[in-house]
Amino acid sequence: ALGDSPEVLRDLSVSLNKLGDVERQSGRLEAARGVYEESLELRRQLQTTLGDSPRVLRDLSVSLNNLGDVERQSSRLEAARGVYEESLELRRQLQTTLGDNPQVLRDLSVSLNKLGDVERQSGRLDAARGVYEESLDLRRQLHAALGDSPEVLRDLSVSLDKLGDVERQNGRLDAARAAYAEALELARRFNQLLDNSANTVALNTESLEQKSAHIA
Repeated sequence: ALGDSPEVLRDLSVSLNKLGDVERQSGRLEAARGVYEESLELRRQLQTTLGDSPRVLRDLSVSLNNLGDVERQSSRLEAARGVYEESLELRRQLQTTLGDNPQVLRDLSVSLNKLGDVERQSGRLDAARGVYEESLDLRRQLHAALGDSPEVLRDLSVSLDKLGDVERQNGRLDAARAAYAEALELARRFNQLLDNSANTVALNTESLEQKSAHIA
């Protein structure tokens, strides 16, 4: 009825992403890839039409990350790396444009972690450590700015856990132990805040305790 107006195309891409999320959660990875790719094409079309506005770039980075997630689950690691790297570049561009606001920094840290996951799964442990450390630095920056909010504590604990995993794989056990210990402390503080955040899921401190004990 309305044609390919920007708002219509964006709404359509949002619906495609939601369907893709369900397909991926159901284990239907080929179906998920198909709808994610369709959403991505719409968002590339919007970029061509509207240019590099912050909303256009962020939407495009979200679609790329969604596609990267399904590629990684399908063990298509080179394809996943390619789309994650493109998403990361867009989020660096947004940081240059918008500065270090909390949403920009968190989005950037998420993209870095996704790329780190692919690098670690590919056995490129030094590359994984580099991007995990950059993500961790951003989350420490957010912690300094925002304090002990549940989201900040959870994100920081997750980044430390990821860094601990890659340090352990590299045989750097003292570094792994330190990262796990800090992650565990943050996870416990996070869980203490749950009474004030009823919709937040508790972090699994038992897993972190087991990792630390295994190294010890």
